[in-house]
Amino acid sequence: MKERIENIVYDFFVVSSDFNGIPLRNISEKLNIDYENSIEIIKELVKDNIVSIQSSTNPHIIGFQHYPIDSQIHILEEAKKIKEVVHSFGEITISSEDTEYSICLYPSKSYLQKKRDLADFGNAFYTKQLALAEPHLTPIFFEIEVLDRYFNDPRFDFKFEDYSGQISCLYDENENPIVREEDQIFLKTFGLGFDENGDRLAVVYLRYLKDLTPEHQIYWKSRQKTGNCKMLEEYHQNTIQGNWTFSYSIFSGFIGEQKCINDLTKIIFTKPLFRKSFENENRPKEFTFFFTPTLKNYNDFILLLDKMISENINKDFFEGKVDFFEFKELENGLVERQSKGTLQLFEEWLTSVFNVKGDGTVSELFKPLRKIRKERQSPAHRINENQYDRQLIEKQKIIMDDIYLVFRNLRNIFHQHPKARDFEIPDWLENGKIKTF
Repeated sequence: MKERIENIVYDFFVVSSDFNGIPLRNISEKLNIDYENSIEIIKELVKDNIVSIQSSTNPHIIGFQHYPIDSQIHILEEAKKIKEVVHSFGEITISSEDTEYSICLYPSKSYLQKKRDLADFGNAFYTKQLALAEPHLTPIFFEIEVLDRYFNDPRFDFKFEDYSGQISCLYDENENPIVREEDQIFLKTFGLGFDENGDRLAVVYLRYLKDLTPEHQIYWKSRQKTGNCKMLEEYHQNTIQGNWTFSYSIFSGFIGEQKCINDLTKIIFTKPLFRKSFENENRPKEFTFFFTPTLKNYNDFILLLDKMISENINKDFFEGKVDFFEFKELENGLVERQSKGTLQLFEEWLTSVFNVKGDGTVSELFKPLRKIRKERQSPAHRINENQYDRQLIEKQKIIMDDIYLVFRNLRNIFHQHPKARDFEIPDWLENGKIKTF
């Protein structure tokens, strides 16, 4: 009987679609033996390290760990008290366990290592680990650069916001994948982590890595990171604890502040200050931290930021408020009429209508904006050799911190207008945690 149970547990695991365990009560039903008697036999198999049990709200996968044998024996002994409840719905009968923590049986890791043939899995390294009963929710860490392959390839749908994302291949209008079979992947979720030096990492739970093709599993394996790696708390809370997190990236904070400014200026002046805002589907996928700190990625980010700010300012907003041109004397005594830039128009207008109390001035707010405009000129007018420089990560952080504070202050300025008295700032923006992940 022990051997029959051993084979049932093994066969169920091997043929299951997601490396699942067989429910405890199924054993007695399949063998037509007493339920408590089946538990006694299973306890012997656990002691022999042939069978391993999982008991949780979802025991159908090996979640986080294999438990000590003594703990498994105790759980099995307690399981004798669990009753089967039968529910009838007309001609349909459904049975369930009268417990919050059901039990499923698995082959032990050592048993699988001796018996299971992994040849069919080829080079699918992470699928092999699941086939050997590794816990599904084991976090695996990777160098953040592993994401560049998908971020830069338009054949993949790459989504990343704040601290988590998803990757899949794209399909044509006939629902056929536009990539070769080896690239037809789906990564349900990945998150953000850090190594012992505070450098960003990508983190993926083992169960989701099996949805990569063998070719892509080899690629991810080549970028795997070991050592003292940690998952971002917000990602753990959201994916493991099932809790809502109220932290937002500084990129989301900027987008929220810009939308508020647009909503406020439409209320106050009937015209929006910016031609468009970037919330939801309008958010550029590049508006996040770059995954590889290269000069090209930094310059591309500065160019994008300038487009979202300076080039996005609505010139019509200043109609009748500020002169659009200025006159400059030339060396020969002639005068040239020059168009004012959008930042200049904005600064002149805001300075004329609003004064900051204390030592500060409105002009101070425009220094970070002018800095972005200046930084943009370098890649726009000069060919630069691309280079890898980790200091670019800190430069991006500083720029985003400064720009976010500018837009938060601008929003506060417009919110003081009498016509904006009834405008409510979104709570997540006013009271939420805006962080630089």
